[in-house]
This record gives sequence, structure tokens and C-alpha cells, in this order.
Amino acid sequence: MAKKAVRKRQPEAAADEGERQQGTLALDRIAALLGLYVVKDMEADEAAVKLGNVGFSDKEIAALIGVTAGYVRLARFRAKKKGGRKPRKKAA
Repeated sequence: MAKKAVRKRQPEAAADEGERQQGTLALDRIAALLGLYVVKDMEADEAAVKLGNVGFSDKEIAALIGVTAGYVRLARFRAKKKGGRKPRKKAA
């Protein structure tokens, strides 16, 4: 009988995974720094809305601007309520 070939995990694949994780962490830090730079002179409510629109999560925004995640959710809710949706015109 012929022996079956045993596949071994490539050590390079493990190294690539580690490099990929480090690259992701570096990109996260760069995004956080850029977010802080953009909102440095804004009030917390306005900063929360802007960062939320870009795609940061409530927890990430809270950590960046020094408030709680609940405050961020409330600020975003107030902004949505204040802006409001305009009523649609009815078709004639």
C-alpha cells in the first residue's frame, strides 16, 4: 500500500498571519489618529456624529473623544432627530 502524503502547515503561512494582524493594528491606529485630528476643535456631540458617519463604532468614538458609548449613542440620536427627515411629496 502506498503511504498518503501528510500535509503540514507551512510556517510561512503562520508568519504571514502575524504580519497581517500587525498591519491591521497599525491601520487602526492611523485611523484613530486621523479621526482625532479631524475632530480636535469640535464639541463632543458634533465629533460623535462625524466619526459615526465615517464608520467608527460607538465604543471606538467613546474612546477617542473621552466619553461613554451611551453618550455617543445619545448624541447621534439627537442629531438624527434634530435633522429629521423631510416629508415626501405625495404623488398627484
